[in-house]
Amino acid sequence: MSSDLIDLGSTALAGLLEEYRAGRIFDASLERAAMQRHAAALTQRWNSRFPGFPDHYFRFTSLRGLHHRGKRDAYLRDIIVQQMSRDVGQERTIVNPACVFGRHARDLARRLREHRLIAIDIDPGWNRLYSILRPGRTPGNYRFVQGDIFDLRLDVQPVAVVFFGACGALSDAAMDLAIRSEAPRLMGRTCCHENIAGNTLVTRRRGAVNRFFRFKNRVLRWMRARPRFGGFYFSSQYAEDRYPRSDAAKRLTTSQELIAAGRDSTDSDVCRAIIDLDRFLYLCEAGFDVWYQGELFVAERRG
Repeated sequence: MSSDLIDLGSTALAGLLEEYRAGRIFDASLERAAMQRHAAALTQRWNSRFPGFPDHYFRFTSLRGLHHRGKRDAYLRDIIVQQMSRDVGQERTIVNPACVFGRHARDLARRLREHRLIAIDIDPGWNRLYSILRPGRTPGNYRFVQGDIFDLRLDVQPVAVVFFGACGALSDAAMDLAIRSEAPRLMGRTCCHENIAGNTLVTRRRGAVNRFFRFKNRVLRWMRARPRFGGFYFSSQYAEDRYPRSDAAKRLTTSQELIAAGRDSTDSDVCRAIIDLDRFLYLCEAGFDVWYQGELFVAERRG
């Protein structure tokens, strides 16, 4: 299965890289056709295991697409509950790094009463704020722990690592946490692909989405210049030379090309998929069976 998945992911990645190099990005119809042409097998594999992916007759890189991320988060939570409900008879621990408010982890804790949910974030203020604004919404099997995802050592072995919209390299750090902690499962949604390798540059284009991400990254540059905030999103562990993540992707592309795709990813679903397929291959090489669709990952450790 490992070699079959690597072949599947490599074929999709090679095809999307061809589209990118030919400049067939930014146009919604061209990008939809490219995803159907090169990622159809991955989509079919996902749908056969996890039907019901939210309809999206829009690009993820549109304002409507950004607005509907919540639907994919809800869909992902349902998948997590379905998968984890099989673990009965003893208490199990699910870890949600980069949890920010801890809203998703609290929801999972309410639905998975036999599991402990540990939510982790570098800044405890957001979790505290949620507790104040939504009193009574914190179940007894939820616990918040302050910690840096880039330098995190768990005192438990989680049955799953989950994340919802971890920005840039935070998604990569969550994947490495699952690998390092020998978690049987990893489930999450990636986000802010332009921030891989500490990048805060966005290819300037017209449009509200592009303006929003340029503004967001100006804020990140401001934060990065201040020691108090600098470690929130960036780490030398995930510098440019650490990308591509997978050996398979290194045979197809370079660090420079992948970072360039990241800078284009605010306006291109193809570019986002290129970055995510490198992650798909990385997880396969780390011993997982992986399902990928629309920025969502489900990975189960083989054996």
